Amino acid sequence: MSLSQLAYEKILNLIINGKYKPGNLLKEDELANTLNISRTPVREALARLERDGIIIKSGKSYSVIPLSAEDIIQIYEIRIPLEAEASKLASIRGTEEELKKMLDIVEEIKRVKEDAEPLTLAELNGKLHRTISEASHNKFLVDILENIRLKLKIVRVTLFTSFQRREEELREHSEIVTAIIERNPDKAYQLMKEHELNVLEYVKKNILPILFR
Repeated sequence: MSLSQLAYEKILNLIINGKYKPGNLLKEDELANTLNISRTPVREALARLERDGIIIKSGKSYSVIPLSAEDIIQIYEIRIPLEAEASKLASIRGTEEELKKMLDIVEEIKRVKEDAEPLTLAELNGKLHRTISEASHNKFLVDILENIRLKLKIVRVTLFTSFQRREEELREHSEIVTAIIERNPDKAYQLMKEHELNVLEYVKKNILPILFR
């Protein structure tokens, strides 16, 4: 493992575990001392975390995406009906190629869910949700949901530190994709709505206390 990758994983873990909370500054020199890693790999890791949507540039330093607990809850509240509508439209408008892509992503998640890093699973699940929204063939819905997912990136990564939630996510996503493939818009809508409500409840109970303790 390269020093840059090591620094990346260590900094990400510090954020996921609540050492650095939303809005907190991340200074290159302080992190280098804390991690006992030279500044160049730390700088590379911070740049990568910025690209991944976990942190943002703040002057000469970086900061964890600045969201409050209430911000996160409110973003999920608007995400729920939009993701549900995307699923409904995908079941009506999705092409056979798009439906196959959804199924392939679910199968990939199934293969890696036990051993994959939380960030990898968050990216795969984001890819599935993005594929579903694209299959709605509503460009405004795609753009809005992509923006919402980016804002929630740190929450979504933290979600996959739980092996129990990994299993639940896979089961729920499999049921949603099956409903879409069966061209059952009402069922696809309801299952996605229930899935996102489950995620919100899990976030309230298990993630917000870590991020904001």
